Amino acid sequence: MSVWSLAFRNLLRNRRRSLLAGAVVMVGFAAFALAGGFMAQSLEGLREGTIRNGLGHLQFADPRGFEAGADSTLEHGLTDAAEIEQTLRSDPGVLEVLPRIDFVGLVTSGDRSVPFLGTGLDPAPEARSMDLAETLASGRWLLDRDQRSVVLGAGLAAALRVGVGDTVTVLATTTDGVLNAVDASVVAVADIPIKELDDRFLATSLGLAGDLLMADDHVSRFVVILHDAADDRPVLQRLLQTLKGRGLDIAGRTWEDLAVFYRQVRLLYMGIFGFMGVVLVVVVLLATANAMLMAASERIREIGTLRALGTRPGQIRRMFVIEGALLGAAACVAGALASLAIRTVLNHSGIVLPPPPGVTHGMPLHIKFYGETYLVGAVAMALTMMLASYLPARRASRMPIVDALTHV
Repeated sequence: MSVWSLAFRNLLRNRRRSLLAGAVVMVGFAAFALAGGFMAQSLEGLREGTIRNGLGHLQFADPRGFEAGADSTLEHGLTDAAEIEQTLRSDPGVLEVLPRIDFVGLVTSGDRSVPFLGTGLDPAPEARSMDLAETLASGRWLLDRDQRSVVLGAGLAAALRVGVGDTVTVLATTTDGVLNAVDASVVAVADIPIKELDDRFLATSLGLAGDLLMADDHVSRFVVILHDAADDRPVLQRLLQTLKGRGLDIAGRTWEDLAVFYRQVRLLYMGIFGFMGVVLVVVVLLATANAMLMAASERIREIGTLRALGTRPGQIRRMFVIEGALLGAAACVAGALASLAIRTVLNHSGIVLPPPPGVTHGMPLHIKFYGETYLVGAVAMALTMMLASYLPARRASRMPIVDALTHV
């Protein structure tokens, strides 16, 4: 009879103990898989939100525009914007090119003046590629590049006491240092999730922003949306080489280079998840080691009999390790099924998580199926069970045969 058959029969013979140890592994595996799926979904949602809320996959600007503390206005703007946009669109990996004009100033409704953070944009591709057009609480999105209208954040509109259809005056400093002002109608009010931005947000067309800043064919930067986000760095290098070949001194960054908050959150999540994983492994190891220690103690006379029949200590240890591996594999399968069932229930529960710091809206609970977590969890639990089985088996197999046979 093979050692695998003996190990399998031993598990069936001691069903209560096997079920107890397997339940511990099953719960540990399910917790590990669910935590990994939650982390993966959270990071994916944060990544997509970061990209679709305005950052894009790639950004191109004057090299000085990416320096720390650089002014966000047209002080370091790009000239010949039409040529640059055409060059960027010619790459097969590019899905959309979004020109932006960043500027700051004051917006007034007559009796109230509030500082704002403004963005001039091309409305049509923005609506296709970004989530901003979906945040409108009232009104409608901008229609074209030359529309003389603005979209205000809800907080900014409340501070100005204006709504859709009202007229405001937008003041800003041109590239020559001259104060300029234009009138614009409020075409929509947007509910921006980040409160600080909601209180200062103003979006308008490229035409109105260019007239306000007196900067025709100038943009602050280009935001690029790709067909495949995984190609961001190869496409970036290819586009930079193309632009350099045309004599254009432009710098580029990927979304991850610019998303400091995302990198910090990812590092925090990895630390939390890593700590949770270590705790789960330690708990499972201690619980299963106790169960396997009891199993080895109860079977010392059996071990002594096997030794007396000529079974080597290494074979006995191998049998216990195989028992642990089989039990761990079965428990991981049960844990995977349990985690999938729990995941389905939670994803359809409609539970809304509290909003994170600085955000005004909570997010619905959603746990992603993350295969890597299941694989890592299965390997971790199997190794834990094998280690928990090996230690007591090693101690029992090294006892003298006479002591083992007379053990009570």
